[in-house]
Amino acid sequence: MTRQARGASASAAALVTIIGIGTGNPYWVLFGVIALIVVGLAEAWWRWGGVGLEYRRHFAAPTASCGDVVECTVEVTNRKLLPMPWLDVTDDWPSALVPDRIRARGRLDVALASGAPSPDTDGGTADIAQQTDREAWAQRLTLAPFERVRRHYRLPCRRRGAYDFGPVALRWRDAFGLTARDADLNLRDALVVYPRVLPVFAPAAAARQLLGERVRPRALLTDPTRLAGVRPFVTGDTVRRIHWGATARTGVLQVRRDDPTAGRRLWIVVDVETEPDDRWWSAGDTDVHETLAIVAASLAAWALRSGTAVGLSANGRTAGSANDLWVQCAGNPRHLVRVLDALARLRPWPSRPLYNAIGITSHGWPPDATVALVTAMPSVKKADAIWRGTRQSQQIVTIACRDGDPLTGPELTSRAGRHATWHLAEPEADWSTRTVVRLG
Repeated sequence: MTRQARGASASAAALVTIIGIGTGNPYWVLFGVIALIVVGLAEAWWRWGGVGLEYRRHFAAPTASCGDVVECTVEVTNRKLLPMPWLDVTDDWPSALVPDRIRARGRLDVALASGAPSPDTDGGTADIAQQTDREAWAQRLTLAPFERVRRHYRLPCRRRGAYDFGPVALRWRDAFGLTARDADLNLRDALVVYPRVLPVFAPAAAARQLLGERVRPRALLTDPTRLAGVRPFVTGDTVRRIHWGATARTGVLQVRRDDPTAGRRLWIVVDVETEPDDRWWSAGDTDVHETLAIVAASLAAWALRSGTAVGLSANGRTAGSANDLWVQCAGNPRHLVRVLDALARLRPWPSRPLYNAIGITSHGWPPDATVALVTAMPSVKKADAIWRGTRQSQQIVTIACRDGDPLTGPELTSRAGRHATWHLAEPEADWSTRTVVRLG
């Protein structure tokens, strides 16, 4: 019933009441009064039904690892005296995180998975844009005055990703089913699922090429490009090592304290391409992308535990950013969280060919780093690009995560001293059941 129809109904009910009073007919008076009450209550629900309605989501943790189960609490509150006899809540969720028990209920809870809510009879605007990887989860509630309803769900984190929840569409009706009104809540939450981190088993030669020499806590030589902090000046320190900025702040002579000269740092390049070079733009196989992310995350964790600094780049963009993935090289143990977060947000389609991305980003690689290319589609063209993008002091290691023809040629043979290729054992194994990253 539209607002104009409610106005006409109220006028007709008032007219019937007046006629009943004038004619002394009690039935007409009773009918008119009941009709006025019904129309008045319907107008009250239409006008004030959305006042005091609150909808919240609570996650047990903002991040999770692939394979974890995250507790999610959905809370709906009616903070007013007017009850809500009929409230429909439609929440836009990522389909990958919809709990199995909700999906099993069919159209009761996933009633609007194939389309937006039905149009509002009074010109409402409730609308949820549907996407192929999202589901509109609907639930119907009845709320008493000042009542709060909580529902707890266990979200299975099956795949890595940065998942967004929301918006929310509300629709409420009066107790007589005469009116309906919609409203939108721009309530958004995020849950980041990190890729799995597995143990890495590599031959001694591969470990030496990837990790280089371990950082020594004490050394005769230090690297002036790696500032570790400052210390007070002592007799024997040279004037060239005085840190004038720290001296000015403290009022006492301070000397630079540099990290000792270390071995190679590890820079991981993730090749998002899963198709041949002539179809580099194709999104390809998402399962292969999961394997690439697992291998890159496992290598980063392995290197950081060994005391090797790690950096990361890819020829793909991250969710919520227009730039390609880039994580600066660092050796802090907390740096692994930044690496995992970047890999979780990496989109499963390339932004540009790998050989173009190498030409753009290779100048930012540390000069003494080992460059590890994690790819599912190794090719001579990519090998040439990474060879041209690296310096003589940089070691190149290609990790092939899919079976393919071996790279051969006289130019590649001549580069064997600085460019090594290792293959992922059992590349056809399913990423969700893999328990180890083994190189061979």
